[in-house]
Amino acid sequence: MADGWTNQKQQSIINFLVYCPKGIMFLKSVDTSGLKKDVETLFNIFDEVVQEIGAENLVQFITDNDASYKVTEKKLQQKYDSLYWSPCTAHCIDLMLKNFSDPRYFSLIDDTIKKEKKITKFIYNHGWVLALMRQDFTKGYNLCRPAMTSYSKSNIGNEIVGIVLEDKEFWAQCQFIVKVSEHLIRVLRLVDGDEKPTMGYLYDVMERAIQNIKARCNNKVSVFSPFTKIIDYKWDKQLHNPLYATGCVLNLGIYYSPSFKIKNDVVRGFNSCVIKMELDLNDQDKIIGELDLYRNAIGEFGHSFAIRQCDKLNPAAWWT
Repeated sequence: MADGWTNQKQQSIINFLVYCPKGIMFLKSVDTSGLKKDVETLFNIFDEVVQEIGAENLVQFITDNDASYKVTEKKLQQKYDSLYWSPCTAHCIDLMLKNFSDPRYFSLIDDTIKKEKKITKFIYNHGWVLALMRQDFTKGYNLCRPAMTSYSKSNIGNEIVGIVLEDKEFWAQCQFIVKVSEHLIRVLRLVDGDEKPTMGYLYDVMERAIQNIKARCNNKVSVFSPFTKIIDYKWDKQLHNPLYATGCVLNLGIYYSPSFKIKNDVVRGFNSCVIKMELDLNDQDKIIGELDLYRNAIGEFGHSFAIRQCDKLNPAAWWT
């Protein structure tokens, strides 16, 4: 994983981290201050990292989503056939959520979020109100009662009172925002945390997020489609990676779930990974041939302990 940032001395740094089933390890930092971050420069830096790790040990290279990084990684994949590139998943989901409030298409949501920011800023800028919120809210009382504090006599206080107590559309929009964003935020927490490797879960949780958005919108196409189209577009353009389809297939807890229905793109993704990562044609045939054993839980996969543990262990634990 390549993580670009700027330190307190305004130096441009790229940190390289190795992510595997055993955890995350820091590899090295590269100071890119003063360097022209064009494709050729980035390629040389990334190529050196690949050679240091060994292309045979590398499955996926994750970077920022900037145009120069995309071109660089395409060039890197051309040199190393078995390598996959992916943009940062958390960043992609951030962009989905940002698009949900794009004022050009979702002016009501954008207006509601601006009001929410005003309320939050007001509360956290006034210690007494913040203390009141923490004390009363945790007991199940109102989030904030502006009429009880002298701050309500100020212009901003009066504005907050109007939003909280009188603006009925505000609360309805808040509820709607939660409906269409809550499950996507859960996906963001999954991919942005270190609790478990996420490659084996991403395809399934994204599919579940879309289905939950539809259900929460009472399956009304006119209501949910503007949001699911955003998700589909970002997924197809940036996150539709055969590795995530393969991770889904090899996640026993998902694959053996009665509710799981394998789709054609999942099968295509798995086959693509087999062809890309295993160059020996005989071994390719063995993998595809043994897939039937896995699909039908024959042999080791059919043991009672395997069935009990399939949704408890992380997917990578089965294959290492």
